[in-house]
Amino acid sequence: MSYYQLAGRFKFRRTSMRSLGVIFLADIVGYSKMMAQDEPGTLEKLRNFTKEVIRPTLEKHNGNMIKSLGDGWLIEFNSASNAVNCAMEWQEISKSQGQLSLRVGIHLGDVEHEEGPPPDVYGDTVNIAARLESIAEQGDVAISTSAYLCLDQNQAKVFNNCGKQTLKNIATPVEVWSTGRLNVGSKGMDRDNDGPAIAIKPFTGAGAEVASFGGDLTNDLAKYLDQKDWIDSLIQQNPSEDDYQLIGSITANGPNFDVDIVLKAPGGKTLWSGNTGGPLSQMALVSDTVADQISNAVFLEIMKVKDKFK
Repeated sequence: MSYYQLAGRFKFRRTSMRSLGVIFLADIVGYSKMMAQDEPGTLEKLRNFTKEVIRPTLEKHNGNMIKSLGDGWLIEFNSASNAVNCAMEWQEISKSQGQLSLRVGIHLGDVEHEEGPPPDVYGDTVNIAARLESIAEQGDVAISTSAYLCLDQNQAKVFNNCGKQTLKNIATPVEVWSTGRLNVGSKGMDRDNDGPAIAIKPFTGAGAEVASFGGDLTNDLAKYLDQKDWIDSLIQQNPSEDDYQLIGSITANGPNFDVDIVLKAPGGKTLWSGNTGGPLSQMALVSDTVADQISNAVFLEIMKVKDKFK
């Protein structure tokens, strides 16, 4: 009796097994918008990235592609070290090419393997990796402590301890390590306050001195706005439209510097815009004063509309 005759008489069961694994989830930031603006161009970028980056790096780092998700990939590694090396290589290449922006989440734990066909993986380890990916900032890699503890000193030094985070639909808080900040406005994270926060996009400007001032100003703004007990402030590279967004830029203008600020309400509508500045010679000394000035103006504007966005 042939295989096909047997197949007609018997129903084959999909079998599964549980074993330790490293789950790697990557996502393209802004994929839907890219597709809406230029579908053929976006698909071409995706094909090139798959051919030139994904295939060779998975072979190099012994990764097993489980499935392509359209705007992302689900991959399993047998080593956290290999998974992190692969993630860092993807991010380095994607940033240098400037074609796709990625975020990556990695978690080590028990994985339920389904032999298929097609093969698949599922369970809490996959769910946690997905949440880690969703809270990683654009261009960053977020990993759990179980993955972090498997890294050598050189690999580990690029990760910041972001503390224990409560992830949506995950019963136990997960200690997270990231190459940057966390996107705490993500829908993958449970926040203590269900209302909108103030998401501060890091203030930027050209030149080392201006960039340093921008970093100090951003941190001082978060400090002052956090003192308002009824609302949380977050520093976010990619602010969520569910939150207030504070966006600023710094420019040198002759002997002075200018700070242009825009405050957006939840939903993205501009609520207020302003400008301040001072002498370049005093820039390194005045971030605290400028932040206090901006935070007071922002506070007054939000107070006018806060009842609309509870």
